[in-house]
Amino acid sequence: MRSSRWSMLREFIRDPFSTGTVCSSSPSLCKEIAGNERITNADVVVELGAGTGSLSKHLLRSLKDGAEFISIEKNPHLYKMLVAQHPHSYFLLDCAENLPTILRQRSVGKADVIISSLPWASFSSKQQRELTQAIRTSLKPNGTFITYAYVCGAVLPSFSAFRKQLAQSFCNVDRSRIVWNNFPPAFLYQCRQPVPVLTKTAEIKSSHRSKYSC
Repeated sequence: MRSSRWSMLREFIRDPFSTGTVCSSSPSLCKEIAGNERITNADVVVELGAGTGSLSKHLLRSLKDGAEFISIEKNPHLYKMLVAQHPHSYFLLDCAENLPTILRQRSVGKADVIISSLPWASFSSKQQRELTQAIRTSLKPNGTFITYAYVCGAVLPSFSAFRKQLAQSFCNVDRSRIVWNNFPPAFLYQCRQPVPVLTKTAEIKSSHRSKYSC
């Protein structure tokens, strides 16, 4: 546990914008996420931004027998630690933007649930848009996207842009209560029914029709 805390702090000092936090998620926040019935009943679950694996451990305990679990981490230092702690094929060293390709290569179909620990407030509007498009493309039509954010970052303009991105990307977006027993305090977004991502050809055709409605 202590090594995990130091690993996250070290990576935050090295690259604060990509890491997004100085410490791993608390057990309270992890249980709040992993206890979601959409996760416990899912066939395919994806985690984006595994970090030190604090949430991954809770997710693995919550999955039903036979469920497929894929966890993506782009930081090579954290990935090396994850593989050492969990000598399985759950973890991949890759970028979240590549999720549609990863799912195709592993022949698991689309995901029932995607959970993200990515630092959305650190991303530009373009990065937020590209990531949410990758997530929408990778979810089943009735799929669920779960992410969390820190209360202290919710006042940033970049996070306001992310909220708008969620509203445009999903038919239903619910916000949880604040989990105070986390540092920093955090809250969850549970987003259901992803709006289909249009191809360039479809975008041209749809410009003559009404806007997609849920």
